[in-house]
Amino acid sequence: MATTLIALGANLGDRWANLQTAVDLLDRAPATRVVACSRWFSTAPIGGPQGQAQFINAAARVETSLSPHELLATVRAIEASLGRQRRRRWDARSIDLDLLLFDEVILRSAELELPHPRMAFRRFVLEPAADVAADMMHPVIGWSVGQLLEHLNSAANYVALTGAPGGGKTELAQKAAAQTASRFLTDPAAAPPEALAARPLVAEQWRWRQRAALLSRQRWPAEPPAAVSDFWLGQSQAYSRRWPDDQQQAELAAACEAAGADAIQPKLLVLVDRPSVPDRWQTVRAELRRLVLQPGRGPLLELDASQPGEAVVELCAAIEAMR
Repeated sequence: MATTLIALGANLGDRWANLQTAVDLLDRAPATRVVACSRWFSTAPIGGPQGQAQFINAAARVETSLSPHELLATVRAIEASLGRQRRRRWDARSIDLDLLLFDEVILRSAELELPHPRMAFRRFVLEPAADVAADMMHPVIGWSVGQLLEHLNSAANYVALTGAPGGGKTELAQKAAAQTASRFLTDPAAAPPEALAARPLVAEQWRWRQRAALLSRQRWPAEPPAAVSDFWLGQSQAYSRRWPDDQQQAELAAACEAAGADAIQPKLLVLVDRPSVPDRWQTVRAELRRLVLQPGRGPLLELDASQPGEAVVELCAAIEAMR
């Protein structure tokens, strides 16, 4: 049987009764057994209309012989039986069940994405999940649920945006910082010295040093407010791929790896992408995606730059969900 992890939440009606009924129905569903259920956690609503009641959140560790899509259908049927109505995103709800993990299956379809694409940085998900499934692995990030919660609790309150040029990273970071009472960190290396114009790889090394200095642990305030930057320190490795000198690329990667330990690492890395990118940036785009998806990199949020309004809402909600 597969081991799965399901998040539960409710902020309408008798929230505790709705959650308990949902757990009972899961346990009685065909080919499904609830192995453990977390404590109840009271959390503030994230996103959506103002004036919503507090959520009660929980998590259930479930064993099943159903397929992922069959389990999703079971979960949806339970929601419907408890009066769940899907009107708009982040609206109040009598019950909400989300399939987070299904063994170490990686799946993306129109109906279901596994692991859940936003579970890795949401406190209201990770705290109850760690109660019953601290050992379960996130197959994309390569960390356990317990490690994800530890990262959320211990990493600096820093969110880094990256992506190919022209994606609107700076405006997005500025808006998100303003709406979440965070510091905005602008790229200190946006304009390298003219003397480096004919030496693009050296210019990229200069950019990396400027960014690393800004993110130095020695310079980072002891108790800073949250920060949002329009750059990611690791993006220099992606930009270096535009030039054919493998030795220089390797030297830059080694320098980044060696000195990166002294730099503040993001609690959340955000990849800002758009459906179409000019040909000259396709290599950078592909390499950025490879780098941010490396196991052990940490939580990642992907945003569509072609929908800037939705991207701001999504990013602000992610920042609030980490607090």
